[in-house]
Amino acid sequence: MQVQHTLLLVTTTVVLVGARDVAFTDCDSRIPVKSVSVIPCHVTPCELTRGDATTFRIQFQADETTGSLSRAEVYAVVGGVAVPFALDVPEICGNVHPDCPLQAGLWYTYKKYVYIPSTHSQIDFSFRWILKNSFRQPVVCVEIPVRIV
Repeated sequence: MQVQHTLLLVTTTVVLVGARDVAFTDCDSRIPVKSVSVIPCHVTPCELTRGDATTFRIQFQADETTGSLSRAEVYAVVGGVAVPFALDVPEICGNVHPDCPLQAGLWYTYKKYVYIPSTHSQIDFSFRWILKNSFRQPVVCVEIPVRIV
C-alpha cells in the first residue's frame, strides 16, 4: 500500500511539473478565457517535440450566447499567414469538462492531445485555437507561441 501511495505522489508531481499556464493572445473571444496551458511546457515559447504528443487546455466561462459547441479549428500562424493544422477529432464535446451541453456561468476546460509529426520542420510560430458553436461562430479564439524542436 505504501508503494502505491508513493507511486501516485511521484506520478502526480511529474504531471504537475510538466503543466503550466502560458501567455496567450486573445483573438476576439466572445466569452471569458481564464487560462491556457500546454503540457509539457517548461519555457516560453513552449517547445513541442517532433514525434511526440502535446496537451493543450483552454479554460473558459460559458454564457447565454455560447450555445452548443461544435468544432475546434487549429491553425499554425507563420509570418501572419494562418495554415490549417488538422485535428484527428475536431468535435469539442468529447473533449470538454464538465460535459456538454454547456450551461451559462459555468467554467469549462477544453483539453486536446495533439501529435506533432516527426517530419514537421523546426520552426517558431503561433497555434491559433478557435472553438466554434453550433452556428459555426467563433466563441473562443486564442493564440499560443510555440517552437517545434
